[in-house]
Amino acid sequence: MAYAIIFIFVITALISLVEKYLGKYKWIPYILIGLTLILLAGLREIGIDPDSENYAETYRNYYNSNDLTTTVEYSFVMLSAFFNYFTDDAHAIFLFYAFVGLSLKFYAFAQYSREAVFLSLLLYVAFYFELHEVTQIRTGILSALFLLSIKPLSEGKRWAFLLLIALGCFFHISGIILLPLVFLSNKTQTLRGRLLWAMLIPAGYFLYFFGMGVLMTMESSIPYIGDKIALYQKGAEMIVTDVNVNVFSPLQVFTIFLYSYMLFFYDTLMDENPYFPLMMKVFSIGIFCLPAFAALPVLAERLNNLFNIVYILLFANIYYTIKPRFYGRLLVIFIALIFLNYGLTYIDKFTLLWEV
Repeated sequence: MAYAIIFIFVITALISLVEKYLGKYKWIPYILIGLTLILLAGLREIGIDPDSENYAETYRNYYNSNDLTTTVEYSFVMLSAFFNYFTDDAHAIFLFYAFVGLSLKFYAFAQYSREAVFLSLLLYVAFYFELHEVTQIRTGILSALFLLSIKPLSEGKRWAFLLLIALGCFFHISGIILLPLVFLSNKTQTLRGRLLWAMLIPAGYFLYFFGMGVLMTMESSIPYIGDKIALYQKGAEMIVTDVNVNVFSPLQVFTIFLYSYMLFFYDTLMDENPYFPLMMKVFSIGIFCLPAFAALPVLAERLNNLFNIVYILLFANIYYTIKPRFYGRLLVIFIALIFLNYGLTYIDKFTLLWEV
């Protein structure tokens, strides 16, 4: 599977270099790549990723709903019951999640990315396809709805935002953490405002070194969510994973560097992306979450990855900062290549291709 992802990555990168010359015909390879990814995720070998064996077992034993709803949302149980009328092969529900998650994301990329849609797609294939559509399939639909909710929230349509996030919570309860974003605005920030949001990052590291005891009390103080946090703390929410978080990992440092780069070109990028101010606020929160919640490693990574999905759209905009634009596209391809190095680790038997 990893070789198939690398192949699609290369094809997408090549198309991104000539995207502006394709005109309306670019949507043909765009749709074909989408269909290929749906089939790749939906028909993947069970066991090739950390979660699929557990999902397959849950799918076949959906009737034990009282036990299952402590680890998966009731929507998964209901969908399992429906698809079991036709087949006990778990690929049926894998295909459903892949189709819904990918269709919504591809619609979001086309809606936000203008002439850089293949750069957004490239960044998605590099990391989030492996993470959300292959591994964390319930979060895959939630994250797609989250991307779609950025536009109405930016336009002040808060009820539309809440509706999309509520629908996402139906597929994964962690969407609750997104609800407070309803109070954010897309208003252009002054230099002082930008720097205040940027201070969330050192604040997260301050919590990492000095505030962990406070976070640990969450496990016993929040009904239902506390139970989820307990599962996260044990690394047991249907995933086999390293229970340590490296808050100074090369990928985290590289991400902070790219955040700082976009902060420097804030005005330029805001002119090209009308949703840039809101996306940068969300991105600040995502970077903050990894060190701030590092005492609960799986929770820290889940929150970090959920908020950070906006970087698919943000990093694609980096090409606007380089002239000629062709070199800007090459820079984004290089960035995506770095993230591909880490995204492939979610696929069985693959480790880092190089230490970066």
